[in-house]
Amino acid sequence: MAEKKPSGGQHLLLLLIIAVAFTHLAVCPFTKVEESFNLQAIHDILYHKLDLEKYDHHEFPGVVPRTFLGPIFVALLSSPAIYVLSQLQMSKFYSQLIVRGSLGLSVIYALWRLHKEVRKQFGSTVSLIFCLITASQFHLMFYCTRTLPNVFALPIVLLAITYWIQQKHHLFIWFSALAIIVFRSELCIFLGLMLLLALFNRRLSFVKMLSYAIAAGTFWLGITVVLDSVFWKQLLWPEGKVLWYNTVLNKSSNWGTSPFLWYFYSALPRAMGCSIIFIPLGAGDKRTRILILPALGFVFLYSFLPHKELRFIIYTFPVFNIVAAKGCSRILNNYKKSWLYKLGSLFVIVHLFVNTAYSGASLYVSHFNYPGGVAIQKLHQLVPPTADVSVHIDGTAAQTGVSRFLEVNSNWK
Repeated sequence: MAEKKPSGGQHLLLLLIIAVAFTHLAVCPFTKVEESFNLQAIHDILYHKLDLEKYDHHEFPGVVPRTFLGPIFVALLSSPAIYVLSQLQMSKFYSQLIVRGSLGLSVIYALWRLHKEVRKQFGSTVSLIFCLITASQFHLMFYCTRTLPNVFALPIVLLAITYWIQQKHHLFIWFSALAIIVFRSELCIFLGLMLLLALFNRRLSFVKMLSYAIAAGTFWLGITVVLDSVFWKQLLWPEGKVLWYNTVLNKSSNWGTSPFLWYFYSALPRAMGCSIIFIPLGAGDKRTRILILPALGFVFLYSFLPHKELRFIIYTFPVFNIVAAKGCSRILNNYKKSWLYKLGSLFVIVHLFVNTAYSGASLYVSHFNYPGGVAIQKLHQLVPPTADVSVHIDGTAAQTGVSRFLEVNSNWK
C-alpha cells in the first residue's frame, strides 16, 4: 500500500495526542521520587552547566547510578525556550514544564513515526483507530512527559520498532543497542525477541546481524562509559550497575514484589482499558501476530523478576494498541454485513469514550498524589521572596513533588 501524504485529518490527530499529553502535564505538573535523578540532572545541566561540583547527584546519588545521556538530550532540546524564560525573568517552575513537555514531544514524535508506518502497512482506518485508542488511554499519555528512565528509552524503542517493521535492520540494531546499553538493559528481551524473529524468518543474516551489533554495542557502550564516568567521577557503566543490582543481586525486590501474572491480570488491563477486548480479534492477522509475539514474550519473561511496575512494560503498549486497532477495523469494515457487526461497530466507538472517562477519573485522582509540590508552591505564595528564611525539605516532600526547579527564590536557603 503506498503511503499517502498527510492530510488535515492527520494533523488533527497529531494535535489531539499532543493536547492530551499536555493536559496530563498541566493537571499533574509535579513529579515523584522515581523521576528525581533525571529531573535534577536536567536542572543542573541547564543552570550549573560545566560546574559539576554543584550537581545534585553528588549529594543525593540514589540507589543506583543513572546515565546523563538522556538529561543532556532533553536539556539541549528545551534550552532555547528556557533561555527565553530566563530573559523574561519567569519562575523556574515553568522551566520544569518545558523540560517535561520536551520529553513528551520526543515520545510523541517517535509515536507519530510509528503511526505513519502503521498507516502504510495496515491502512488509514487502523492508523486512525490506533491514534484514538492511544489518546483515550491513561498511562501512556500520563507517563510520556515524566522523566523516568523507561520514558527516556521509550522514543528510542518506538523508533526501533518502526525500523523493524520496515525491515531496516541496521537502524533497528543501532537504536536497540542505544536503548539497551544506555537506558534499560531489560529491553534486550523485547528487542532481542524481535531480532530473533528477523533471523528466523531469514530477513536478516547472522553475519550481518553480528557486524551491526558489534559496531553499535561498542559505540554506545563507549559513549556512556566515557560521558558518565566524567559526571560520576569514577569509571562507570551506569546501566551495567543497574542490571547487576536488579537482576543478579535481585535487590529490586526490596521495593516490593508482585505475583507472577500481575502484568497480565492487573497492569495490561489497566493500561489498555476496554481496548484489550479487541486484541484477540486483531491478532487474527498474520502481520499483527508477528508484531505481538515479542511483546507477549517480553511481558511473560519479565514476569520472572519479582519486582513489578506498570511502567516497566510501557514499551509494549503501542504494539498492543496496533493489534487492538486492527481488531476494531475488522469490525468497522464489515459494518454493513449484519446487525452483529453494527453492534460491534457501536461498541468500538463507545469503548473510546469509556477509555476517556477512565483516563479522566485516573488523572483527577493522580492530581492529589503530589502534596510536596503543592506545599512548596503554597509556601512561595505565603512567604515574601525577599524574606531571609531557611526551608527544610524532608523525605516525604522530596518524594512527592519538590524539585530543584521549584527553588525559585535566591534569597532562601
